[in-house]
Parts: sequence; C-alpha cells; structure tokens
Amino acid sequence: MENLLTEAEAGHHREVLSSVGATWAADSRTWERDERLPEEVVAWCSAEGLLGAMIPREYGGLGWSAVELGLLYEALGRVSASLASLVNVHGMVAQTLVRWGSGRQREELLPELAAGRKVAAVSMTERQAGSDLSRIETTLTGQGSGHVLDGTKLYTTFGQRADLYLVYARAAGGPVWCLLDRTSPGLTISPVTGLLGLRAAQVARVDMRGCPIEPDAVVGKPGFAQSILLPHTLEHGRYAVAWMAVGMLSSALASCSAAVLERRAFGHALVEYGQIQNIVTAMGVDLEAARALCVQASRALAAGDPTSTRRVLMAKYFACQALERHAAQAVQAMGARGALEDEGASRIYRDAKVLNIIEGTPQLLERLLTPQIAREAAGPSWDDGLPGTGSHGRKG
Repeated sequence: MENLLTEAEAGHHREVLSSVGATWAADSRTWERDERLPEEVVAWCSAEGLLGAMIPREYGGLGWSAVELGLLYEALGRVSASLASLVNVHGMVAQTLVRWGSGRQREELLPELAAGRKVAAVSMTERQAGSDLSRIETTLTGQGSGHVLDGTKLYTTFGQRADLYLVYARAAGGPVWCLLDRTSPGLTISPVTGLLGLRAAQVARVDMRGCPIEPDAVVGKPGFAQSILLPHTLEHGRYAVAWMAVGMLSSALASCSAAVLERRAFGHALVEYGQIQNIVTAMGVDLEAARALCVQASRALAAGDPTSTRRVLMAKYFACQALERHAAQAVQAMGARGALEDEGASRIYRDAKVLNIIEGTPQLLERLLTPQIAREAAGPSWDDGLPGTGSHGRKG
C-alpha cells in the first residue's frame, strides 16, 4: 500500500489504522453476537469526526480527500464491515446533499450530519426493486404542502438507528429523493435480524403510511433522481464498499497467514504445502491488485476525471469478488479454527457475500462496464452500438 501513496497519505493511513484498530478491534465479535453497534461506538465516530469526514469544512466536516476517505473505509473494514457501513450510508446521504441539496438543506442538515447529531441512512430496496430500481412502488403524492410518502423499504442499513432517511420514491414528475425524519407520523421502523452478514449494521424495514413531506424535503430537481442523483449516491457507496473489501481482505490474509505459519500437519508447517501456497499467494496478489484499483479510483475522483465512474465500478467489481473468493479460501486453509464464530475469518466470510451484493451485484456491474470496456478496447472505429446504448453497428 505504501508505494501507492504520498508520504502524507501514508501517514494518514497509519493514523486511522491505529485509531480504529486500537479502539475497537477486540469488540467486533461482541457486536456481531448482539446484532447491533453499541451507542458508544456511534458516539466515538461522531467525536472523532468520522461521520463528517466527507463533508466540507464550511459545514463543520473534515473535508477529507477521496484518498483519505478511502483509506478510512479500508481501516474500518479491517475491524468491522458493519462499522464501516455506518460511515458509508451516512456518507451517501451527506455526499448527496453536498452535491445536490438546496441551500437550506445544506445549511441546516450538513452541520448536524457532520457533528453526528443526526445519523442518516438510505432507503432504496423494496421487495420487487433491488438492482432494478425502476420497479419501486413507494410513492410521493400530493401538491403544495400536502405531500405524503407511502411505501415499504426493506434492508435499510442502520435503519434501526437513523434519525434521517433519504428515501427513493416515485412522483408525478419522475423518481425523487426525499428526506424523511424519524419522528414523522406514519413511520414504522422494524428490525431485520438473522442476516448472513453485516449482522451489527442494525438493518431495518421502513414502513411509510401517509408520512407528511414538506415540498422542500425533496432533494434536487423533480425528475433528476434516476439519471443524476441516484448514480452519484451509489457511486459513493460503491467506492466505500470497494475500499472496505480491501480492508477485509487484508484482515483475512493476516489471519490465514498466521494460522498456516503456526499449524503443522504430517511433520511440516502448512505453509510448506503447495496447495496452501496457492491460496496465500493468490490472496496476496489480488489484495495488491485491489488496492491499486482503489487508489486509481481515488485519484480519478479527486481530479474530477471523466473516467472516475468506470474506475469506481472496476474497483468494486474486482475487490468484492476477490474478497468473497479468498475469504472462503482463508476459512478452508484454517480448517475448524477458521469456522469458529469468534475467529475473524468466519465473519469476513459471511460479510464478503453481502458486500458482493450491496451497491451493485457483479452481474449489474458487468452490464454497466461492458459497453465502456468493449468500446475502448475495440478502438475509435466503433460507435456506441452495444445493447442498451443506443445506435448499432460500426461507423461508416
């Protein structure tokens, strides 16, 4: 990692690794058993400014760069994917408001989010709308001051704890993002338990029955949500998840390596066997590749590079699949020890599957990436004629 970073960035990375690891590394297994993040952890994130890391200083945030923010997610991922998810979903809302919020929304809400006085969550997924959000059924109806929100959202990360929800809904002018306060009449929050992974992420079902919404609670222009706001919100989530996966893969490699160096079988250390060497080598190489892709995406975001969206997609696509594949191999190499609930490898194994689904499955990311990769690889003689991109065929 160090060779990919400037001296200042490397110092920042060491600081956040030390701070997060020293404070919470021993506690994550308890969070998983209890299926919740203790309030003291949320308070610590607020006090350390982590909930405002992505918010500009003018609104009370830390104003960290894309690289600094990515390194934070990597450090949080090493300790707990649930902990990293708290900062991620909060950051998705904050970044959306920074970029597209009204003057009032930014002035009133961003200082609250930066200080952690309000914790935010994103409510998108429904029973029939996951990757395909065009199928959402939640509606925002009414005129003037009589807007109401009706619908049910499933799997809202930190929905049990959030004070503010960014809700994706259908409206007369097209899909919208709107802000819903936890105290709203007609709002019911129900815990979702027994998940495969992210067990401490306090996932919730959000039921809205006639929840009153002020017109100025809509974010951005009507009809902009699907084509402009949603991709921006998801890009932050995908970027964070890619870096989280790097941190988790680093932890999996560390646990696996310690085990195979220590354990002996048939008179030899496990690390001397070819099959184990294959596992460790592939894991280490893919970790370096995932880090490089994430740093590359960070540099593109910081520079406003037009390729940044593609680079974020590629980082998420590679890092999360590498994590899922190698987390399984780490448990395999560690044997019964790897399957123990209190061992980090088993938690990473469960969380890895979830990370490979949230913010875009590999299959969805392939749909997004293939036209870009194919056109670039084929060269300038090809137009945008891949399925779903408009015209067809070669330029004449």
